[in-house]
Amino acid sequence: MTCRVHHPDAPGLDDLVVDPGRFVADSLFQQPCWSPAAERALDVERLATVEGLWADALQRHVRAPGFRLVRDGATLARATYCRSAGVGHQTIGDLIEPNRALELHRAGATMVLQGLQLTDPALARFTTNLALALDHPVQINAYLSPAEARGLELHFDFHDVFVIQLAGAKRWRVWEPLDHTREPVRGISPAFVPPIDELGAPLLDLTLQQRGDCLYLPRGFPHAAETVESSSAHLTVGIMAVTWQHVVRQATRAAVAAGHLRASVPARSLDGAPAGRSGMPDLSALGDALEPTQLRAWMATEVWRRLPATRLRPLAPPVVDLARPVVVTPGPLLWACPSSASDGRIQLGLGDRRLDLPAEALPLLAALLGAPDGFVAADWAGPLDQCSQQVVMDRLAAEGVIVHRAF
Repeated sequence: MTCRVHHPDAPGLDDLVVDPGRFVADSLFQQPCWSPAAERALDVERLATVEGLWADALQRHVRAPGFRLVRDGATLARATYCRSAGVGHQTIGDLIEPNRALELHRAGATMVLQGLQLTDPALARFTTNLALALDHPVQINAYLSPAEARGLELHFDFHDVFVIQLAGAKRWRVWEPLDHTREPVRGISPAFVPPIDELGAPLLDLTLQQRGDCLYLPRGFPHAAETVESSSAHLTVGIMAVTWQHVVRQATRAAVAAGHLRASVPARSLDGAPAGRSGMPDLSALGDALEPTQLRAWMATEVWRRLPATRLRPLAPPVVDLARPVVVTPGPLLWACPSSASDGRIQLGLGDRRLDLPAEALPLLAALLGAPDGFVAADWAGPLDQCSQQVVMDRLAAEGVIVHRAF
């Protein structure tokens, strides 16, 4: 059982592509997709402005690795743009030196702001909406490039990206993936890309020059970007897809942690499989870990532990009036699953944490999460008495899951 409530004040997948359903079916993880701003109604200022990004970096004194400077394909040494400062009784050495960073930018360096979903509330809500639409973790970087600059060399990424143009213009060339870059996995696939003149004609050669122009690139597609006559600013929204390799590794770890697969490999196994396959391990434990309910619960935890908490506990826990309608608050995916302790209880996943509840609360949860327009506990004809309903509803309100409907 899951519940998805998007942040209404933040963009989502339908702001990035013209037809989200067709995009997921035909392009996601498969092929590049260009969505011109003229075909959509995305207001990029709902995401970020160039002035705001610079102000946050320089005036709020961003720390590395929250930023880096890149020029001609190489990341500049931190010592060239960071300084030390005393904080309490400690010294930190990764604080931006604002005027030095501006000097390097004017000399051709691109400012890269990293992990913005963790520091910018508006972008945190945006990544939450995307993750609700795609069921994969999302991260956001910003690239602020001077005119006629080249930041990174020709390369491919180990994750999918949306490029959203904020200001200026940037030329992008994209090539078909090579054999070793198709669906690459970090730490397993080689990272080298041959020179441009060995790749042949690009699959795409276009310039993003309108605010809101959006280019989607699956992982493994070699690409190169460079500014032209003007400076450029864009967001790179990374889709950090969970792969089946990751899922199978998790199943193996779960089986080992549960004490399975402990038998010794039979003697003389190198001569071939023993007659009748005697001594072969029982791999059913892997199947248990891949059972759909358990797999979905693990996937939900894996995705949402990597995203910011955009559904917060209230400072003062409220008391719910059971006779008034309540609604589920926007934020990370909500999912209910049996407790891992096999104690007959259930857990409600909230994204960054889980709420432990008695199994008797499941029908109430199902009714609440299935009522997007509002739920009145006093009108619910379920197995819990009024006192138990009050306890559950107050607990949900204290965790920020529900609030009284405002209308």
